[in-house]
Amino acid sequence: MYPEPIHLTIKTITMKNIISICLCALVLISCQTNSLQSFMVEHKSDDNFISIDFSLRTFVDNFDDLPEDKKKLFEDINKVNFLAFRKNQSNSPSYTEKREQLLDILSSEFKGKQLMSVNAEEGIIKMYADEVEDKAEEIIIFASSDDKGFMVFRLLGDDLNPSNFYKIMTMSDQMNFDSLAKMVDL
Repeated sequence: MYPEPIHLTIKTITMKNIISICLCALVLISCQTNSLQSFMVEHKSDDNFISIDFSLRTFVDNFDDLPEDKKKLFEDINKVNFLAFRKNQSNSPSYTEKREQLLDILSSEFKGKQLMSVNAEEGIIKMYADEVEDKAEEIIIFASSDDKGFMVFRLLGDDLNPSNFYKIMTMSDQMNFDSLAKMVDL
């Protein structure tokens, strides 16, 4: 009446098969993980986003005339990745979805590595680093306003020091972000 059950023995599954299955599972899991980098790359060509990669030095007027100690602050930052979502009436649902997705990525990828959080009536600002005890290779600044949208700056370098980044921000009078501000209009 019933068919004979099929019995698999351990002999049919070799160690080579087990290793192959584990490697395939690892590849599938790693392809599905969300990271800040994959989020930024994935949304680079999305019409709702503005994406720019640049050197922070390009916004310093007369960089060569700066004193050596101030030039040194900029040498640690190799590259800046910038991604912004400009909110309007037609993309409001997408704004909420993408903002929450990005906040989830940041809170999981940089769990316990938040350097600063500011909640104000105008919006929020969060700052993260991949290393909070020593020099970091990545510093993230996320800012969001429910009226205008959100943006994320990803600063990359070899020996980033979060306190040096603060010193750079105090030099804002010597920096010209007009062209970036016009492009983003946030």
